Amino acid sequence: MNKIIILAGLVFFTQFQSQELQKTMIPKITNEFEKITIQNSKKKDDDRCIETPEGRNEIFSTSEGGYKLSIYYENSFYKSDKFYYKNGYIKNKSLAFNTGSPVGILYHFDKSGKLTKEEYTDEGYSFTPEKVVKYCEKNKIALPKGYHDSGFYTRVRKDVLDGKKVWVIE
Repeated sequence: MNKIIILAGLVFFTQFQSQELQKTMIPKITNEFEKITIQNSKKKDDDRCIETPEGRNEIFSTSEGGYKLSIYYENSFYKSDKFYYKNGYIKNKSLAFNTGSPVGILYHFDKSGKLTKEEYTDEGYSFTPEKVVKYCEKNKIALPKGYHDSGFYTRVRKDVLDGKKVWVIE
Protein backbone atom coordinates (compact mmCIF):
# COMPACT_ATOMS: atom_id res chain seq x y z
CA MET A 1 0.00 0.00 0.00
CA ASN A 2 2.86 2.38 0.81
CA LYS A 3 4.35 1.70 -2.63
CA ILE A 4 1.07 2.71 -4.30
CA ILE A 5 0.92 5.98 -2.35
CA ILE A 6 4.56 6.76 -3.14
CA LEU A 7 4.03 5.88 -6.81
CA ALA A 8 0.87 8.05 -6.99
CA GLY A 9 2.77 10.93 -5.36
CA LEU A 10 5.65 10.53 -7.79
CA VAL A 11 3.30 10.50 -10.80
CA PHE A 12 1.55 13.65 -9.52
CA PHE A 13 4.87 15.40 -8.87
CA THR A 14 6.24 14.45 -12.31
CA GLN A 15 3.06 15.61 -14.03
CA PHE A 16 3.18 18.93 -12.15
CA GLN A 17 6.83 19.43 -13.10
CA SER A 18 6.18 18.71 -16.79
CA GLN A 19 3.31 21.22 -16.79
CA GLU A 20 5.64 23.84 -15.29
CA LEU A 21 8.29 23.09 -17.91
CA GLN A 22 5.68 23.31 -20.69
CA LYS A 23 4.71 26.80 -19.53
CA THR A 24 8.21 28.15 -20.07
CA MET A 25 9.44 25.83 -22.83
CA ILE A 26 11.09 27.63 -25.71
CA PRO A 27 10.62 26.10 -29.19
CA LYS A 28 13.83 25.01 -30.89
CA ILE A 29 15.32 26.49 -34.05
CA THR A 30 18.55 25.49 -35.73
CA ASN A 31 21.19 27.15 -37.88
CA GLU A 32 20.24 24.94 -40.84
CA PHE A 33 19.45 26.35 -44.26
CA GLU A 34 15.75 26.60 -45.19
CA LYS A 35 13.84 27.48 -48.30
CA ILE A 36 10.22 28.55 -48.34
CA THR A 37 8.06 27.09 -51.10
CA ILE A 38 6.40 30.25 -52.35
CA GLN A 39 4.11 28.55 -54.86
CA ASN A 40 2.52 26.51 -52.03
CA SER A 41 1.85 29.64 -49.98
CA LYS A 42 -1.11 31.73 -51.00
CA LYS A 43 0.38 35.16 -51.49
CA LYS A 44 -1.68 38.16 -50.45
CA ASP A 45 -0.91 41.81 -49.86
CA ASP A 46 -1.94 41.47 -46.22
CA ASP A 47 -0.93 39.06 -43.47
CA ARG A 48 -2.73 35.76 -43.31
CA CYS A 49 -3.00 33.07 -40.69
CA ILE A 50 -2.96 29.33 -41.33
CA GLU A 51 -3.83 26.91 -38.53
CA THR A 52 -1.84 23.68 -38.78
CA PRO A 53 -2.85 20.23 -37.48
CA GLU A 54 0.11 20.42 -35.06
CA GLY A 55 -1.52 23.29 -33.14
CA ARG A 56 0.50 26.09 -34.69
CA ASN A 57 -0.62 29.30 -36.35
CA GLU A 58 1.53 30.46 -39.25
CA ILE A 59 1.41 34.06 -40.45
CA PHE A 60 2.80 34.56 -43.96
CA SER A 61 3.40 38.02 -45.38
CA THR A 62 5.18 39.52 -48.36
CA SER A 63 7.12 42.74 -48.86
CA GLU A 64 9.38 44.27 -51.49
CA GLY A 65 12.42 42.67 -49.86
CA GLY A 66 11.05 39.15 -49.53
CA TYR A 67 8.83 37.12 -47.24
CA LYS A 68 8.18 36.65 -43.54
CA LEU A 69 6.84 33.62 -41.75
CA SER A 70 5.92 33.85 -38.07
CA ILE A 71 5.04 30.57 -36.37
CA TYR A 72 3.05 30.73 -33.13
CA TYR A 73 2.90 27.66 -30.89
CA GLU A 74 -0.38 27.03 -29.07
CA ASN A 75 0.98 26.63 -25.54
CA SER A 76 4.08 28.81 -25.73
CA PHE A 77 5.03 32.38 -24.88
CA TYR A 78 7.39 32.30 -27.88
CA LYS A 79 7.13 32.29 -31.66
CA SER A 80 9.67 31.77 -34.42
CA ASP A 81 10.23 34.51 -36.98
CA LYS A 82 11.77 33.64 -40.34
CA PHE A 83 12.62 36.13 -43.06
CA TYR A 84 13.31 34.99 -46.63
CA TYR A 85 14.92 36.59 -49.67
CA LYS A 86 12.85 36.91 -52.86
CA ASN A 87 14.47 33.67 -54.11
CA GLY A 88 12.88 31.85 -51.14
CA TYR A 89 16.17 31.22 -49.32
CA ILE A 90 16.29 31.97 -45.60
CA LYS A 91 17.64 35.45 -44.73
CA ASN A 92 17.45 35.21 -40.94
CA LYS A 93 15.55 33.38 -38.24
CA SER A 94 15.08 33.67 -34.51
CA LEU A 95 12.75 33.08 -31.62
CA ALA A 96 10.89 35.94 -29.97
CA PHE A 97 8.32 36.54 -27.31
CA ASN A 98 4.88 36.33 -28.95
CA THR A 99 4.55 40.09 -28.65
CA GLY A 100 8.11 41.24 -28.25
CA SER A 101 11.81 41.03 -28.85
CA PRO A 102 13.97 38.20 -30.16
CA VAL A 103 15.44 35.75 -27.64
CA GLY A 104 18.35 33.37 -27.98
CA ILE A 105 20.33 33.20 -31.21
CA LEU A 106 19.45 35.14 -34.36
CA TYR A 107 20.84 33.29 -37.39
CA HIS A 108 21.83 35.31 -40.49
CA PHE A 109 22.28 33.83 -43.98
CA ASP A 110 23.52 35.26 -47.30
CA LYS A 111 21.52 35.09 -50.55
CA SER A 112 23.07 31.73 -51.43
CA GLY A 113 21.87 30.21 -48.15
CA LYS A 114 25.23 30.17 -46.35
CA LEU A 115 25.17 30.87 -42.59
CA THR A 116 27.10 34.12 -42.10
CA LYS A 117 26.50 35.11 -38.48
CA GLU A 118 25.07 33.89 -35.18
CA GLU A 119 23.95 36.85 -33.09
CA TYR A 120 23.41 36.17 -29.37
CA THR A 121 20.49 38.49 -28.65
CA ASP A 122 20.42 37.82 -24.86
CA GLU A 123 24.05 38.78 -24.33
CA GLY A 124 24.49 41.52 -21.72
CA TYR A 125 21.07 41.02 -20.09
CA SER A 126 21.07 39.94 -16.46
CA PHE A 127 17.84 37.94 -16.88
CA THR A 128 17.20 35.02 -19.20
CA PRO A 129 13.86 34.83 -21.05
CA GLU A 130 12.84 32.01 -18.68
CA LYS A 131 13.47 34.29 -15.68
CA VAL A 132 11.33 37.00 -17.31
CA VAL A 133 8.48 34.47 -17.62
CA LYS A 134 8.89 33.44 -13.97
CA TYR A 135 8.92 37.10 -12.91
CA CYS A 136 5.67 37.69 -14.79
CA GLU A 137 4.07 34.60 -13.24
CA LYS A 138 5.20 35.61 -9.74
CA ASN A 139 3.81 39.13 -10.20
CA LYS A 140 0.59 37.94 -11.89
CA ILE A 141 1.45 39.57 -15.22
CA ALA A 142 -0.35 37.65 -17.96
CA LEU A 143 1.80 36.79 -20.99
CA PRO A 144 0.06 35.75 -24.21
CA LYS A 145 0.41 32.16 -25.36
CA GLY A 146 -0.01 31.32 -29.01
CA TYR A 147 -1.49 33.53 -31.71
CA HIS A 148 -3.97 36.35 -31.09
CA ASP A 149 -5.31 38.27 -34.08
CA SER A 150 -6.45 41.32 -32.12
CA GLY A 151 -6.51 42.94 -28.71
CA PHE A 152 -3.96 44.33 -26.30
CA TYR A 153 -1.53 41.91 -24.66
CA THR A 154 1.52 42.14 -22.45
CA ARG A 155 4.59 42.89 -24.53
CA VAL A 156 8.12 41.85 -23.55
CA ARG A 157 10.87 43.76 -25.30
CA LYS A 158 14.52 44.64 -24.86
CA ASP A 159 15.86 48.17 -24.47
CA VAL A 160 18.93 50.08 -23.31
CA LEU A 161 18.37 52.54 -20.44
CA ASP A 162 21.26 54.62 -19.10
CA GLY A 163 23.70 52.35 -20.94
CA LYS A 164 22.30 49.18 -19.35
CA LYS A 165 20.48 46.43 -21.25
CA VAL A 166 17.07 45.84 -19.68
CA TRP A 167 13.86 43.90 -20.29
CA VAL A 168 10.76 46.07 -20.57
CA ILE A 169 7.34 44.56 -19.78
CA GLU A 170 4.46 46.66 -21.11
